[in-house]
Amino acid sequence: MKVAVLLTCFNRKEKTRKCLEILFSQQNPKDVEFDAFVCDDNSSDGTAGMIASNFPQVTVTSGSGKLFWGLGMRAAWVLASKSGEFDYYLWLNDDTFLFPDTLVRLFDEYERINKIAILTAACKKPQTEEFSYGGFNDDGVVLPNGSLQKVKYINGNLVLIPKEIVNKIGFNSPKYTHYLGDYDYGLRAQKAGYDCYTTSTYLAECDVNDFIYWGSASLDFLQRWEQAHAVKGLALNEHITYQIYHNGRWVGAKLWVSCYLKIFWPRFSPYFRTNLKAI
Repeated sequence: MKVAVLLTCFNRKEKTRKCLEILFSQQNPKDVEFDAFVCDDNSSDGTAGMIASNFPQVTVTSGSGKLFWGLGMRAAWVLASKSGEFDYYLWLNDDTFLFPDTLVRLFDEYERINKIAILTAACKKPQTEEFSYGGFNDDGVVLPNGSLQKVKYINGNLVLIPKEIVNKIGFNSPKYTHYLGDYDYGLRAQKAGYDCYTTSTYLAECDVNDFIYWGSASLDFLQRWEQAHAVKGLALNEHITYQIYHNGRWVGAKLWVSCYLKIFWPRFSPYFRTNLKAI
């Protein structure tokens, strides 16, 4: 059985090094062969050289410096697809650090699902038992409870995807530069008739990334505008595209109105948002 491990990276050389070192020191499942594919998005910190020197078995493609997570992972996926046939594809963020037996446990859990599905691993904050990334439903995070659980939304930190789903729905969408591509992929898979699950226990560590909240009243107007439209902010246009595709034009329109009200009048937007929800 062949598995393509997909990563993208940008100026996080030491995290990328650690991630790959842990990956290649894994206790591998029986009869499973792993090949790693990395998109180095034009890093300026020597990441490409580090990978070439320390991990010659990794196949690397270069980006423009503007691919971010979504387009970088798609580039790695395209690279893998041109390199041969794989039974599974494994998304792995370069700031997500596996436990020594993670891959064995991941495949054991996938076999217990006993059908074609997507499996996202529950991740915790380092040195804690506190959830950081994994699966979600509409009412919030799905904490590992010792059993496999269905989820509606998946984080892309550590995700196992079988070839049958890829053959049906393709790669992650180029419509989402950084955020939402993982959520979108899981929802598209469910629309195609496949379920998404999260693991019964934590299988990796990953810290939560900090971000500036685009709608904060503590920001001035130009800062709110920039953060609302920034790739690593709200990415408003992509967010509206996502809402229209998955929830309809009316939801997309309400999001558009609600966000611009918050940009222009952040202190009054809760009142407007409450009335919008009632429409």
